[in-house]
Amino acid sequence: MTERMQNRTFFCRRASGRRRAGAWRRLALLPLLLVLLAPSARAGVYDEFQVYDGRIGEPGGFDYDQHIVFGRRGRSGEGAPRNGVLVMPEVGYATTTWHEVAVFLPVAREFSGDIFGGGFKLRNTFVMPKAQERPIAAGIDIEIRHQSTRFSEANWALTVRPIIDLRTGPWRLILNPSLEIPLGRDGPYFTPAVRGVRQVAENVWLGLEHYMDFGRVDHWETTRRQAHQLFVTADVKVSERFAVHAGLGHGLTHNSDRWAGKLILRVDF
Repeated sequence: MTERMQNRTFFCRRASGRRRAGAWRRLALLPLLLVLLAPSARAGVYDEFQVYDGRIGEPGGFDYDQHIVFGRRGRSGEGAPRNGVLVMPEVGYATTTWHEVAVFLPVAREFSGDIFGGGFKLRNTFVMPKAQERPIAAGIDIEIRHQSTRFSEANWALTVRPIIDLRTGPWRLILNPSLEIPLGRDGPYFTPAVRGVRQVAENVWLGLEHYMDFGRVDHWETTRRQAHQLFVTADVKVSERFAVHAGLGHGLTHNSDRWAGKLILRVDF
């Protein structure tokens, strides 16, 4: 699976984890319960630049992703602080052939020197079994998060992220037509992302990513007030257990970050 390094879990290893899988599966119910019990709200813009595909590891497999986002923010309003560096560890675990759960723990350091925690994110991904063997894969990603107002206008928020993953030859197209639903405020907001990739060598892929925030579903913002961030990316599979994803992005509108860089180091256990 040489293309496994794209955007989520790159490597698949079999391991015994059936007893642990039961506890992880129970965590999958938490986001669904919160969707039913909590009202909708306003989204913060990005504290993470990542497009999710429809492939996950095999059951019992752990993986670790170290996210690093840095740059200077040029947009107005609230959201994740990126006048500095955001560091976010992510630990993922595949419970079955169709489900993966992951936990994020972001920490930010602004150029002023202030350091503060960004709460946590709990993400559950549901995909088609054996998606890595299909030219077309699909799924849905549900993420619940709790963050301070330094990161988001609402302490609790939800992301519902459909996944469409298409492959043909060396080309790949991934779509995430996401909804951001900060709980207890106005919303939801339409925040899609798209990624196009071409394999240029055995272990190297080059791509373009476009992250968008159109505003509330029932009242889209004008173009000037929308957020549009375009990234040029490169993925390199260094070994069977280690890969690197890097990107440089520029804002296309007034309400976007001027410049942002990202680095994701991925390790399979």
